[in-house]
Amino acid sequence: MSDPFRLDGRTVIVTGASRGIGAEVAHAISARGGGVVLVARSADALAELSAALPGPSAAVAGDVADTEVVGEAVAAGEALGGLWGVVNNAGINPFYHPVTETPLSEWDEVLRVNLLGTAAFSRAVGRFLAEAGTGGRIVNLSSVAGLTGLPNIGPYNASKAAIDALTRTLAVELGPVGVLCNSVAPGTIATEMVEGLMTANPVLKERLVSKSPLGRIGTVAEAALPIVFLLTDAASFITGQTLVVDGGRLAAG
Repeated sequence: MSDPFRLDGRTVIVTGASRGIGAEVAHAISARGGGVVLVARSADALAELSAALPGPSAAVAGDVADTEVVGEAVAAGEALGGLWGVVNNAGINPFYHPVTETPLSEWDEVLRVNLLGTAAFSRAVGRFLAEAGTGGRIVNLSSVAGLTGLPNIGPYNASKAAIDALTRTLAVELGPVGVLCNSVAPGTIATEMVEGLMTANPVLKERLVSKSPLGRIGTVAEAALPIVFLLTDAASFITGQTLVVDGGRLAAG
């Protein structure tokens, strides 16, 4: 019996792949025999990551909401062979104000990357997989922020809640052609961005840790491995779900 956790002969597009959770997902896919198409804005970072992966890979630098970039990534996946799906990981959260003080231009910027980028890749990959008739996977990165009312990051919260809704719709529409669609909602994860914020503000780190029943924040690997699980045959009867990976933060209220 073949190992249901392997990804041999399957290629996955990973957006936001240059660092953090995206880079860890790329490593985990490659370690399980899969090919990876790496998508992010930094060509140099992608080239470095591609060289470090043990399996086949390709790099596409550009904006995830750019239709030319989306098409190039799908073509690169087809060229590597066995395009199996996409992990829509790219996201930004650069602003911090109450909703009443957030300019509409900031809404445009966050929603363009987080929601439109996810929709663009889901549409293109979903269409490709439906036409190929091979089945496949779409895994979208949402957040516990989309399930709560965290203050001062309204556009980010809204984009992540919308991603969960989009994922459920995709699951219903693409289920008949064997494409499974799920989202993963991490809590606080020790990415480079979060580590920088906590180093600059030790009080913030103490507050975040105090909210976790496990008494710590999550590692990048702890966020990435559930994502990769949803790509495998071990998750072949899971679709339309949001998998919360937060160390019990939501359960603690």
